[in-house]
Amino acid sequence: MKNAKLKIGLIAVTSLGMMWGSASSFAAPEKRCTAGGQKVVCPTVTEEEAKKASAAFLKEGDDMEQGKGGSTYGIAPFDYLTGVGKRSNSDTKTFKTDSGYGGETKGGLKTELWDRVKAPSSDGVTDKSVYDQWTNNWSPKFGATLVAGADPNHGKTYYYSYCIACHGWLMHGDGPSASELNPRPRTLTRGDYMNKKTNLELFAVIKGGGEQVSLSSSMPNWGNVLQDQDIWNVIAFIRAMQDVPPPTSVEAYLNPKSTFKPIKGDVDALNASKSAEFKDIQETIESEMTGRAPGTELVGGGYVSGGNRLDASAVPLKVKN
Repeated sequence: MKNAKLKIGLIAVTSLGMMWGSASSFAAPEKRCTAGGQKVVCPTVTEEEAKKASAAFLKEGDDMEQGKGGSTYGIAPFDYLTGVGKRSNSDTKTFKTDSGYGGETKGGLKTELWDRVKAPSSDGVTDKSVYDQWTNNWSPKFGATLVAGADPNHGKTYYYSYCIACHGWLMHGDGPSASELNPRPRTLTRGDYMNKKTNLELFAVIKGGGEQVSLSSSMPNWGNVLQDQDIWNVIAFIRAMQDVPPPTSVEAYLNPKSTFKPIKGDVDALNASKSAEFKDIQETIESEMTGRAPGTELVGGGYVSGGNRLDASAVPLKVKN
């Protein structure tokens, strides 16, 4: 792809297209948010911060196109707003490396969107880890989960595909489109707000959209794109990032420390089918979705196999104490 800005913005364009297809980018300001049953100010970046993030995102593309390496607003081996992984020998913010897009690379350290380490197996099934290669090469890989029956490593794949344009690569509400939205996207790492939200609340807003929980229509419903297990995996990733700050080094970036503690009695991927409240929310959300009427081919929240998708009961990660 000739233009580097297009290259680093590929994922953002995908999610922006979904968002604009379902909601106006200039929605009316919303009511105060609810956390733990209390009305609170919705956690978002300031208008100035949102504009700065959008400008920095574009600058990164310009620098890459000119052959500049390093990072515009992150650490050299990783650009935390765009998610671009970079070959670099130092954490320092520098432009002395070669982006690889400005012309011939003469022994420089080339910037890459990701490094594909392994090729898919011949049958495309034997080694499913290749599906998550690009996310796990340039982001934390979790050995435990905070949501029973959900895998944050798989959740990253969907989050990076659909959520970063608004919420940002590390969930700080500083995606490239954040400055175009009113109200601005939530800062999903704010533990004082997010740790009080139940899994069921998060599930409802992701699947049914902002209006489903009396929030902004700028948050689209993803239930016609993601299966229920995909949504649970995204929730597990969000839970793993509570109060995690922007990284100051690769080590800090690859080892996030979440403050979230599972809420007693909360619905999760394993027990959802036994929850009357979950069933009520499902019925409400799916009754308003195109193609979910009885007799249609779409399966709604049913399990769909393929790729790396596992049923909740087959997720190997245990809940972190």
